Amino acid sequence: MSEVIPMFSHPVVTIDDYPDSEAIADRFFEKSLALMEEYPDAGLISSAWHSGQRARSREDIEKHGFTSFYNVNLGKREDFHFMNQAAMAVFAQYLRVVGKSNLGMRLDNAWASVYGKGHFVPEHTHPLSHLSMAFYAAATEGTGRIVFENPSRGHFQHFYPPEISWMHYRYSIQPKKGLFVVFPSYLVHHTEPHESDEYRVIYSANVQLQYRKPTDSDREGESTQSGIYQQV
Repeated sequence: MSEVIPMFSHPVVTIDDYPDSEAIADRFFEKSLALMEEYPDAGLISSAWHSGQRARSREDIEKHGFTSFYNVNLGKREDFHFMNQAAMAVFAQYLRVVGKSNLGMRLDNAWASVYGKGHFVPEHTHPLSHLSMAFYAAATEGTGRIVFENPSRGHFQHFYPPEISWMHYRYSIQPKKGLFVVFPSYLVHHTEPHESDEYRVIYSANVQLQYRKPTDSDREGESTQSGIYQQV
């Protein structure tokens, strides 16, 4: 009997049936548009993203797109608790899928991004985090995909060009309203340009996993702090 073993995988989990995801998406959409008014000096995406440019006018946001990443950590805002709570539940589901449900988590940061027509985010990772997420509060059918690069590409492409390679160089996921995508933070990824006159609105978040290996003293029942936390 033959068996194909998906060895050394980098699991990405998508969830499109989270309870009340449509209502959560609509609520986050409205609050993201309010953030655009609250922070006129917000960060820019598209070609201005890698240089960390900030908006100097509304025209800059219309040209490049909006991110609240530099202005405010939504993970610490009470008015975004509904979104952070859903995100933590989805992160927990990811840990169950990969068999690590015993781990605790800390929500490091969260932010909103608003894309207009032609806007995108270049290749990047999410440094100093373990898991990351994108939630699509608004995404038109057929709009630009989120594309993940194979972390091993640089190693095997030298010997296995596309014509003879059996390994995927990249994998893409089509956004849709209410979709959660959870992935290891080290995966290089980018978004293709948004091809619609309607906004695409995304909630993004990072978590760090919390674990401390028990010592002999812990096993003997001495008083100690658990070291496993969960925070929203």
